[in-house]
Amino acid sequence: MTPMRAGLCIALVAIAGLQGLAGQGIPGSVAFNTMRDGNAEIYVMDPNGDDPRRITEHPATDVDPAISPDGRDIVFTSNRTGNNDIFIVGSHGGATVNLTEHPANDGWARWSPNGRQIVFHSNRDGNFEIYVMDADGRSPTRVTSYPGIDQFPDWSPNGKDIVFRRDTDIYVLDLTSGETRRLTNTVPLLNQMATWSPNGRELVFMSARDGYPSVFRMDADGGNQVNLTPKDPGDLASEWLSRAPSWSTNGRHVYFMSYRPSTGGDTEIFVMNRDGTGLQRLTSVIGVDGSPRAR
Repeated sequence: MTPMRAGLCIALVAIAGLQGLAGQGIPGSVAFNTMRDGNAEIYVMDPNGDDPRRITEHPATDVDPAISPDGRDIVFTSNRTGNNDIFIVGSHGGATVNLTEHPANDGWARWSPNGRQIVFHSNRDGNFEIYVMDADGRSPTRVTSYPGIDQFPDWSPNGKDIVFRRDTDIYVLDLTSGETRRLTNTVPLLNQMATWSPNGRELVFMSARDGYPSVFRMDADGGNQVNLTPKDPGDLASEWLSRAPSWSTNGRHVYFMSYRPSTGGDTEIFVMNRDGTGLQRLTSVIGVDGSPRAR
């Protein structure tokens, strides 16, 4: 068995999500990064935006968090070592542990559905590829081999596939066979940051195909691609950005980060129904709130 095939074979959120946004003791949490303290830190808030709680406290940049399936830990990216590495911290804060400890840039870490592995992207072999490691950082294994860019991975709910960006489009990797299939085709316009719905039937992702970054939804086979965050017709494309979408744990809602005229230039976290209706703003601070990820 080749090393690549062996690596592929090893790779063979939960709790109720947003059930209303009016603050009724909703279970679950949303992790995100924010600049509200002067530098990027990791926070957790209730699914309706209430009770934001700071998890990390470091002068470096901490971004792109994801809560483990059991809710005990948060994995995130930080440059506190001088380059981007992947760290883990308890979901209530405390000591952090560097999982990658590599001079290359590692980032966009996401938990496997069973919480035993973490997928991430890294340029440690000369260009960005997708890697899988154990949840304690051991046994990092490259699962893609491509001369271009492979980034922004996410696990399928059944743990059998990984969706990721390749060059400017979104692909899915079958971890058992090593085969890939292409879901978008809008070259040279960028598609990235895809994530599966909890039932595995749909994905949301960011696309710039309409002239500005926006959140799209599509079927798991790439069909029925639709813009969920179209800009207002009278506004400039340069005034709109929506990216880094993620699902509520019940699959009824989509979180994302966005700036638009109504935010006054600040990037805030929003939530909407899976069809793009019912938009609500969850944060309102100076600076950037981003990369929301529910559990």
